[in-house]
Amino acid sequence: MLDLFYMSFLGNELWRYGVFILILLSSFIVAKISRFIIDNYLMSWAKKTKFELDDCLISSLNPSITLFVWAFMFYIGGLFINKTVFGVIFDKILNFLIIIPVVYFMIKFSTEVLAHYMKSTKNGHNNESAIDLLVSIVRIALFVIGILLVLENFGYDMTALLAGLGVGGLAFALAAQDILKNFFSGIALIFDKTFKKGEKVNFEGNSGVIEELKLRTTKLRTYDGTLLTIPNSMLADNIVENVTQIPVIKVKMTLGLTYNMNSKQIKKAKKIIIDVLTAHPDVDEPRTTVYFDSFGAYSLDLKVYYYALKLTMDDWTQRTQMKEDINLGILEGFEKAGIEMAFPTQTIHVEK
Repeated sequence: MLDLFYMSFLGNELWRYGVFILILLSSFIVAKISRFIIDNYLMSWAKKTKFELDDCLISSLNPSITLFVWAFMFYIGGLFINKTVFGVIFDKILNFLIIIPVVYFMIKFSTEVLAHYMKSTKNGHNNESAIDLLVSIVRIALFVIGILLVLENFGYDMTALLAGLGVGGLAFALAAQDILKNFFSGIALIFDKTFKKGEKVNFEGNSGVIEELKLRTTKLRTYDGTLLTIPNSMLADNIVENVTQIPVIKVKMTLGLTYNMNSKQIKKAKKIIIDVLTAHPDVDEPRTTVYFDSFGAYSLDLKVYYYALKLTMDDWTQRTQMKEDINLGILEGFEKAGIEMAFPTQTIHVEK
């Protein structure tokens, strides 16, 4: 039986292969122990420190630790193998097992650090879409580098490959002009800060909330619940009204009085409107304007302009409540003063 273990196959005794396989199988146990240590000890320690970098480091290490363990155990097992027959193949596999976890770790660590740094700045002007874009670019760049390293490890000529990619890239650019136009339009929208995720916009007769801003398309959730997917090139080439960026609410309305109202009643109507606006806590009184505007076709028109004191377009409930309170206040005041509001009428004079 012992002689069987010392039998030679491809330049190695069978016991060497057995040890190699056992070491590889033990990598599952070692990886599980490593993850347990990271989750229960290193992560707890990192959260207690004042620095945020160690949190990103430990959380990034956890997913890739299994791959690192496999690469390490593969190397340890290889020490028992005589590589004279397949040494080149062994080295390529080992390099592959090292490249994958290193690239994976770098992608996760760099993107987490970048996202954490940009989101933790206190300037209050962070653009979440810009952060997502930058993180995506870094992730894609590192992924491409990893692919090139793997290909080079397996013997591909990177010079010829890059030259081929250059020619292929030119052909792709010509064939995919619309895709590239949307791509660069998306970058322009993000860095121009035209709008951000969660903001309310009006575009081509559609109103809603920006739900997602990607490199090629933007998703707009309308107020009736419909999800619109809009190519970024359309948004970049047309006028987009960012409702959220309106600094303060402005309300304008026309109140028409009947033609049987005299000048005193018109002045009384103005006073009622001004009193209602002044009494409301959400109205910016100094910016209120009420004036007799014109002799309309059916009415004597009063123009009313007022601004909210602190409310913005995002304060939907408070905004509608403010308008309702003011409208009811004006209506009640008119009713008490006997002032009639006009509706479209036509008077016919018949000559005898």
